[in-house]
Amino acid sequence: MVLPAWLDALLILPFRLPDDPHLGFWLGSFLLALICLVLGELTSALLFFLRRLFRGQEANRHLDDLVRYHNLSVQAIHEGNKEAYLASNALAHEHFGRHFFAQAANGLAGLWPLPFALAWLAQRFEGLTLYVLPHSTIGLGYVFVLLTCYIGLRLLFGRIKGSLPIFSRITAIQRAEREQRGSLRPF
Repeated sequence: MVLPAWLDALLILPFRLPDDPHLGFWLGSFLLALICLVLGELTSALLFFLRRLFRGQEANRHLDDLVRYHNLSVQAIHEGNKEAYLASNALAHEHFGRHFFAQAANGLAGLWPLPFALAWLAQRFEGLTLYVLPHSTIGLGYVFVLLTCYIGLRLLFGRIKGSLPIFSRITAIQRAEREQRGSLRPF
């Protein structure tokens, strides 16, 4: 992966700032993970709004149908109508699958910067072992550090995401759609 010289210099700068190489590696990896998280989350938010823009009400059709068919299947089981239950439950499962994979695709879209960050780190730090697991010969390097930083940042971001402007708007839209759709009836 070839980066422009200015971008490579910008990315390597935090790794070189501290005098302690371990601290520099953690600082650089932390900032790189933060960049990956921000780019990924903004991509997911953009996809959310684009899906709503181009598909309109169609965007949540599978989830709406899932709730409707599930509730029909619950009603049919309470009425003792096995055929209606099986038919509506099968349709609910079909719409669940479609909704699940659409949500998975949107979630995975937020991870796209990570492979690029790992590829850049591999060019710079391949073969460097920062830590060795006790009682083994397994070495931990740039992948361990970047993923540790990324997971920690993701956990922290999950706690503050709802208070950030773009993401609070998405949450409000999803809440309004959920209230309009209704909830799943329990068996």
